[in-house]
Amino acid sequence: MTNSEDGPGPVSDPSELTVWFEVLEPFKARTYDDAPVRDDYSNIYFVGTGKSRAHAGRPGRRPDCIPEGAKAYWAHDLWNGPVQIPRCTVCLVKHPVTQVIE
Repeated sequence: MTNSEDGPGPVSDPSELTVWFEVLEPFKARTYDDAPVRDDYSNIYFVGTGKSRAHAGRPGRRPDCIPEGAKAYWAHDLWNGPVQIPRCTVCLVKHPVTQVIE
């Protein structure tokens, strides 16, 4: 999927913006004994922070501020709604929200 061709200004109707999640530091599954994962998962652990950043975009159109090649996933969450992870500062300037949950 390529980046969007959105114009420089805010959209006329903020309800058309949804959240894109850019993966900054993914979780990775590892096993304690370097063997395959056991059926009961007793030898597995996770590394990484799972850190992500929220971006504003139209459904199915990746925002330009997400770096090319970065993993990003589109959600059905509204940009103007509650988002529990840090938001992109570029997107906040371009598409201010009425409620930012810290």
